[in-house]
Amino acid sequence: MNKRVLKLNSNSASGKSVLYVMSRDQRVNDNHALLEAQNYAIDANLELHVMFNVLESTGVRSQEHYQFMVAGLQEVERQLDELGIPFILTVGSPVKNVTRVADELDTKAVFFDLNPLRGPRAVQKKIATQSEAECYVVDSHNIIPLWVLSDKEEFAAHTIRNKVHKNLDEWLFEPAKLSKQAETKQSTGSATWDQVQQIVDSAQPNGNSIPWKPGEAAAQAELKTFIESRLPNYAEERNVPTLDQQSNLSPYLHFGHISALRIALEVAQQIDEPILLLQRGKLASYEGEPTLANSVNAFLEELIVRKELADNFCFYNPSYDSIDGAKPWGRESVEAHEEDKREYTYTRDEWEQAQTHDEPWNAAQQEMMKTGKMHGYMRMYWAKKILEWSESPQEAIETAVYLNDKYSIDGGDPNGYTGIMWSIVGIHDRPWFEREVFGKIRYMNRGGLERRFDVNEYIRMWT
Repeated sequence: MNKRVLKLNSNSASGKSVLYVMSRDQRVNDNHALLEAQNYAIDANLELHVMFNVLESTGVRSQEHYQFMVAGLQEVERQLDELGIPFILTVGSPVKNVTRVADELDTKAVFFDLNPLRGPRAVQKKIATQSEAECYVVDSHNIIPLWVLSDKEEFAAHTIRNKVHKNLDEWLFEPAKLSKQAETKQSTGSATWDQVQQIVDSAQPNGNSIPWKPGEAAAQAELKTFIESRLPNYAEERNVPTLDQQSNLSPYLHFGHISALRIALEVAQQIDEPILLLQRGKLASYEGEPTLANSVNAFLEELIVRKELADNFCFYNPSYDSIDGAKPWGRESVEAHEEDKREYTYTRDEWEQAQTHDEPWNAAQQEMMKTGKMHGYMRMYWAKKILEWSESPQEAIETAVYLNDKYSIDGGDPNGYTGIMWSIVGIHDRPWFEREVFGKIRYMNRGGLERRFDVNEYIRMWT
């Protein structure tokens, strides 16, 4: 097996099947976990089955987000059916259901998606402990496998960027294609889509009018639109919240409807030798009018360096959503100013209803509530103002996590947790000039926004 795969237990089992437990990477194409599972099945002359487990409780995640996920999974089922691969749908406890299905299928090996968050890792560990099958986890989400890129929590983007440059050539290549397998009898005990829809219907709606269609085909179409329409000006305009110049691929990356590898391969084709540019460290920097190469490298910096840094942080720091996960300087700085007088403080309900005194903040919250997505530049301002107007930094983290996970369609993602921790306690940042409330955490205010874009236009767009 290749370096994308880690074994979770020491079992060496016999059996009649291989089971891939799809979770984070909800697609058929460019899915290394599915490919590894099929290769194992072919080599051992075994049947391959794919399963997905839907939790009965959605937590703070909203009805609209669950519906987006379910629609994508229905596309997965259709694609697998064309390949002769059974798709098993279960509802309830993932530990009980995966263990039951594995026993029922007399499974020799179980393959999981990599997810760096605490909950999914604990579930996989428990299944690997209880099951007699061999259990493996595959990193199909990152271009460079997480454990290959680094074996520790990285300090900042500049420390992981050098490792990306050294490893990228080895991993940025077309993945293999899945093979069609002989028709395999469907497993018994599979849930129905009607049962899943009942869970979706029971979830609390949040009012999102999500402007993106779900699924792998829609993700591919959005990538094509981005490359043709928005990529050429990405370097110059990606941080202007009044312009639609971001990739809009984060919902699809979060649910795994498209792989970061596929995106990078398609974007890199737009210029000559993009990897050479990365290795020279040019990235997004430029003088004068930006070129297409500047835009490509600015985008690859976000897609590879920043995204894989977020997975690294959540994998190696179990307190990724708490002040306990802060670096000593960041924690000491904000806690030293915890008793500073706040000019304003707000309750969670006031935050949630966008009822602050600050019009740009309210507009950012409204953007997320209405569309399920907030412009990336405003996410930083949004989180920093939650710190400024909360009773404590821990309360600020909890408020930001709650709002992001409830309203953002890519909530519950390492990128979200890392961005919140960067904004509030300085993760992956450096100390700045000390000031009240913020301490040495980087500060943002409305004046800074106004120097970058037309703030009043942004306010009009969303409020």
